[in-house]
Amino acid sequence: MLHYYLIIGTISLWTGICIPLVILAKLLDGSGRLAHRMGQRWSWGVLKISRVEVVVDGLENIDENAQYIFISNHTSAFDIPSIYWGVKNKHGMLAKKQLKYVPFFGWAMWAAGHYFVDRKNHRAALAVMEQVANQMSADKSHSLVIFVEGTRSIDGQLQRFKKGAFILSLDTGIPIVPVVINGAHKAKGKKERRITSTTIKLSILPPMDPSLYSTETRQQYVEDARAQFLNHYIPPQN
Repeated sequence: MLHYYLIIGTISLWTGICIPLVILAKLLDGSGRLAHRMGQRWSWGVLKISRVEVVVDGLENIDENAQYIFISNHTSAFDIPSIYWGVKNKHGMLAKKQLKYVPFFGWAMWAAGHYFVDRKNHRAALAVMEQVANQMSADKSHSLVIFVEGTRSIDGQLQRFKKGAFILSLDTGIPIVPVVINGAHKAKGKKERRITSTTIKLSILPPMDPSLYSTETRQQYVEDARAQFLNHYIPPQN
């Protein structure tokens, strides 16, 4: 337990150092590229402090300068730094609205290009997705990461996929890229108070073309994506 709190304390200190640097980077470079790189350095530090290694497979499937909607499974707090470090495209993530109001931390998330959504308010969430669509259409250099299950899986099993990412893809014509995360649940499960040194693997699969689907076949889009996760994800053994 002491080891756990030592790691958490060191990560908190590292985060406190990085937050003003991310905000400053946004002020110096309005495009957000510098802030995104600073955010990646934060992720690198979190992984190093925790002795968690990230290996990435499938980078050849994507163009670092292209725009995508990356979707991923979610079993651990380590999913965020892993995908933020492993995916080199400039991107933001969908985060819960409450984080926006955390002093300094929420500001840094905004500076790094993340989006905030009210999970409990369906109408507000739809408005945010419309805002995200408009911003992505205006800035073709900015991609998006969505944890498609909506929240972390407690037992590490794959959950039902929400439709937001697929609606956004159909509305904007931006391809979906499945990113399968294996090993993060071992590093730290949702309710565990320990961090285990391990290796997390990101498998970046080929982009899915939204032009092959329509509003009427949206559910098929969801099912086809989830089938790829079922083929590549290895759930933790109970």
